[in-house]
Amino acid sequence: MRKRNLTKEKIIQVAFSLADEIGLNQITFPKIAEKMDIKYPSLYNHFANMDNLKIEMTIYLLNKLNLKLMQRLVGKSGGDAIREYACAYRDFAFENKAAYGLIMNIPSTEDKEVHRLAKETTSIIHQILHFYIEDETYLVHKSRALRSLLHGFISLNFLGYFQNPVSSEDSFQLMIDDFILSVSRNY
Repeated sequence: MRKRNLTKEKIIQVAFSLADEIGLNQITFPKIAEKMDIKYPSLYNHFANMDNLKIEMTIYLLNKLNLKLMQRLVGKSGGDAIREYACAYRDFAFENKAAYGLIMNIPSTEDKEVHRLAKETTSIIHQILHFYIEDETYLVHKSRALRSLLHGFISLNFLGYFQNPVSSEDSFQLMIDDFILSVSRNY
C-alpha cells in the first residue's frame, strides 16, 4: 500500500481484520504494517500508540453500533423495540466478536468521545424503556438489567456455552420475553 493511500479508517479496518485472525490483544503496529505491506513507523503518522488506535477502534465500533441500533428501531416501540434492540445488539456483537472486547473496556477509558458514544448507546436503551417506565431510578435499574442480560448471554456464548440440547436462540428469545414481561407489569 502506498503511504499516500494510508488513512486512519484503512488502518482501523485492518486492525479489526487482524483482531478476528489473531485476537484483539495480539495486535501490534508491526503486525498491522505487515498485513498492509508498509513500514510500521508510518502508522505513527495516524496514531500515537496502540492505546490510541484501540480508542479510535472503539469510537468507530460505537458509531457503527449506534447507527445500526437506530436503523433497526425505526417505527418500533414497547416490546417490539426491546426485542429489536436485543437482537440488534447481539447480532452486532456476533458480527464483531473479536472487537466486542473494546466495548467492555469503555469504563476504564478516559476518552471523552468514547464516553459520549457509550452514553448515546445507553440513551437508546432508556428511550425504548420509557415506553414502560417513567421513574428515572427504576429506568436505570432496568437498563442495567437488560445490558447485563445481553452481555452475559453474549459472553457465555463466546465461551462455548449453550451447545445442547436446547436451541440457544430459543433461550435468548425466552430471556428477552421474560425481561419484557418484567417491565410491562409496571406499565
